[in-house]
Amino acid sequence: MKNTKFSFNRAWLFLTALLMSALVAVSFAGCKSDDDDDDLPSGVEYLSSDSLLVGTWKSSYGEIFEISTTELKNGGSWGNCYAGNNLTVRKISDSAGIVYIKYTRSIIYGSVDYSETAPDVGKWYAVSYKNLTDDAVALCGAYKEGGATSTETLDEAVSEFTIENGYFDSYSDCTRQ
Repeated sequence: MKNTKFSFNRAWLFLTALLMSALVAVSFAGCKSDDDDDDLPSGVEYLSSDSLLVGTWKSSYGEIFEISTTELKNGGSWGNCYAGNNLTVRKISDSAGIVYIKYTRSIIYGSVDYSETAPDVGKWYAVSYKNLTDDAVALCGAYKEGGATSTETLDEAVSEFTIENGYFDSYSDCTRQ
């Protein structure tokens, strides 16, 4: 009889511990917001396939921007320039915003060469857009004298590469190709 009581107490303790663990796990999962799923900064989302930005854009200077949901490439008649993946966007309005990319090719500063091994590769960069329509957009890569050329994280890119911080002052008017 004593063995039965001992087994019942052990089973009861085990069941109680299991139920408490499940309750704790469910309560932590219940606190998770939609933004936590992707760990994106507030107001930033992945570029969707139905975005008007998706496509090939050409400026009057001969610049070519190829934008898909997964990659942005910049180049022109002079060759390939910068490129990046992990595209996300922060919309400022229906026709303006900032696209963030993680460099896969960047300039080697102090030269005119772009490379997959440049120091900024693997870091975050931004391209602003405005006046977006079905067949036109103005695009501008992040630049300011003495400013950052990239950031380590997407959060830092969102904070650093802003119009208010003095980036994005010379836009290229582009048309859809």
